[in-house]
Formats: sequence, structure tokens, C-alpha cells
Amino acid sequence: PGLGDAVVNPGYGVRPDFDHDLAWQWALRFPVVAAVNGGCAGVALSLACFCDMRFGYAGAKLTTAAPKLGLPAEYGLSWILPRLVGVSAAADLLLSGRTFTAAEAPSGLFNGVYDTREELLDAVQAYARHLATNVGPSAVAQTKQQLYRDILTFDVGESIEDSKRRINDAMATDEYREGVAAFQERRRPNFPPAR
Repeated sequence: PGLGDAVVNPGYGVRPDFDHDLAWQWALRFPVVAAVNGGCAGVALSLACFCDMRFGYAGAKLTTAAPKLGLPAEYGLSWILPRLVGVSAAADLLLSGRTFTAAEAPSGLFNGVYDTREELLDAVQAYARHLATNVGPSAVAQTKQQLYRDILTFDVGESIEDSKRRINDAMATDEYREGVAAFQERRRPNFPPAR
């Protein structure tokens, strides 16, 4: 892709599955967190669903929208939504196109729902701060790779063997040594920057 495409799809080229609209987020080293604080319809809902985690304002209104416009499910919603909320709940949302609030959303769509937009913003910022300061950056990047590779591979044995290789490699890093020391000393870890 050209330079413009690299900016639009920063995860491009990591693996072919991710070289598509919205799925490129899965190739990023860092978690992508969505904060849904208002209307979220169609492609916007797809974008939120492809984020690693989603948090919402209870009164935010969401809809798949497409069937009410005479369109099929768009931008991979028929693939991602059943994996987040289950087939039956996804069928309801995808086939009806009904509007629902974040508070009414099926279990699995949001990691947390908050009564006010301010509470939502505070919670998402606190969560992002936790990810940035309390967990190893390389561990997060590796775990994110595992998560989406495993969803797409469907081979439990390969997943187990890959995790064993990754753990063995990680145990030889400064990040692991710092994590263990911080745990033993009951202090916040000071992880080295991601490589």
C-alpha cells in the first residue's frame, strides 16, 4: 500500500486476515479501547465491535441499521457480533435493525456500562492508564496476537504449544524479571519500554 494507506490501516501487512477494513486494528501492538458515548449505528457499530474492548454510556443508542435500509450486515458485523454476544443475540440485532441502548445491550458487547458520560470517560481513562502502567507492554502485545490468531486458527493444540513457546521466551526477558520483582516486593512494576 501507499503511505496514505499505511496511515489509514496501520496494522496492514502483519497477517493477511488483518489487511481489511476494521480488522487492521487487531494487528496493532497496543489495545484499542472504544468509548461509546452517543449514537452508534451501522459502520460505527462495526468499528466499535472490532476494537479490543468497548465501554458505553448507558443512554447511548446503537443499531445495526442496515436491514432497515434494505441492506445486509455490513463491514464484518455478521462475523464479529456473534463472537461477542452469541448467535441468537446477534441474529436479533442483525435481522431486526432495532435500536437499543448500551444499558440494554446483550451481554458481551460492552466491558462496562456507565450511568453518565463523565463516569464513562473517567472509567475508560483509568482502564487505559492501568494498561499503560501496570502490565508489561510486550506481554500485552503478545497476548493480543494470541487472542486474534487463536480466534482465526481454531486449533486448540496449536494455541497451547504457541503459548508454551511464548511463555518460555518471555521468562528470559527484563519485563518478566521486573514483573516478578514488583509482585514479590508488592509495588507497581516499572516495565522497560516495548521493543
